[in-house]
Amino acid sequence: METSTMFKRSRELQVEANDLLPGGTNSGARAAITKGSYEGLSISTPAFFDKASGSHIFDVDQNEFIDYHLSFGPIILGHSHPTVVAAVKEQLERGAIFGGNSEIELKLCRKFRKYVACGEQVVLCSTGSEATSVARRIVKAHSKKRKMLKFEGHYHGWADWNMVGAVGSVIGSFARNMGQKVVSAEGVSESVIDDIIVLPWNDPGLLEETIRREGDQIAGVITEVYQANWGVIPPEKGYLELMRKLTKENGIDLIFDEVITGFRLGLRGAQEATGIVPDVATYAKCVANGLTIAAVAATKEIMEPVTSDRTYIAGTYNGNPLAVAAALATVTELESYGSYSKIYSRGNELMKGIRDGFADAHIPGVVQGPGPMFSVFFTDLESVGSTRDVYSIPMHPHIRRSAVFFQGLINRGVMAMPTRYGRLYLSFAHTEEDIQKTIEASHEALREASAIR
Repeated sequence: METSTMFKRSRELQVEANDLLPGGTNSGARAAITKGSYEGLSISTPAFFDKASGSHIFDVDQNEFIDYHLSFGPIILGHSHPTVVAAVKEQLERGAIFGGNSEIELKLCRKFRKYVACGEQVVLCSTGSEATSVARRIVKAHSKKRKMLKFEGHYHGWADWNMVGAVGSVIGSFARNMGQKVVSAEGVSESVIDDIIVLPWNDPGLLEETIRREGDQIAGVITEVYQANWGVIPPEKGYLELMRKLTKENGIDLIFDEVITGFRLGLRGAQEATGIVPDVATYAKCVANGLTIAAVAATKEIMEPVTSDRTYIAGTYNGNPLAVAAALATVTELESYGSYSKIYSRGNELMKGIRDGFADAHIPGVVQGPGPMFSVFFTDLESVGSTRDVYSIPMHPHIRRSAVFFQGLINRGVMAMPTRYGRLYLSFAHTEEDIQKTIEASHEALREASAIR
């Protein structure tokens, strides 16, 4: 089928969406697929979807794709997993929301205490943006200090404080706003700038210098444990260990943002992978296999401001039974697998296959990540260690090649969000057949990309 006719119904619906929704979408993160433009380059993608099952997703034109976008990462078991669907249906018949506590909240929180090293107590909320803002409020109340330290390219939600030095919705916005003393969206109060310190990721010297200088004012350091938002970028050896040492020495609460990595890298998340225990951890995406729930886990000491009513956390939908039922079913299903070896093995197989495709096409590129999530970078760099590395990738030939690559995947029935950081997610539903088809599609797409010189 010709690309121009593949997405006819999507394009019709998008015309109406452009009239009804500001920017044509309810989330700016979807812009690449709703606007048909990737960093100014035209790209043809499905904008509206109809259904999904397992590792496959169908758009409104009934094109079928092997899904590596997985709705920005929440799908860990596979779309419409029968165990989760059954749990939600059963709870819906009992009641969707009560305006009071339900026993299954306690069952879920026991799971968090079991698997989250810092999780003596848990606050349940609805989204990752909420969870990180709740965590910020709690640690500021706990420490009675006012500043937060965060890192370039680490996205902790869309609240005002997270827009300081944050990634913009498009690369031009990011380029203008990378750094400590700027915000990446209009309408954000500039008063938050003085309370936020923003540092480059993986710069131990600058981290130590900053904490030694300003530690008496810093309430918390918040970091993705394994950066995932602006590309999948691991912490360099010793970096998190230094961060933990410096925060302890200076009375600073360390927050691990595991909104993406939690229950994706394992039941014990990145905390087990790194061997480092933070004071607070936030979760969201993979907790309920796609339903809206999030969590903040911390020690009782740090939760004391909530317990004593010194600070206030609330929400009509916090711990709502439908989302909790989905979460409990998801975690229980993950427990039944015994290990995450299958998703790591298939992720590593796919990464190797794409690396081989770069070599066969004779163009440079980097494929890096732990397996259940990884990034495909078109770059001359040998590895990508920071958001600044990602931004340094030139339009020609690399970004142009990446646009051809993603278009080639989509044309061959492989769904991945077109971005310069090329992030792909796997689920337990991805089969060996899916992996082989994707490797074949990636080799063909890379050969097409190699025509750009």
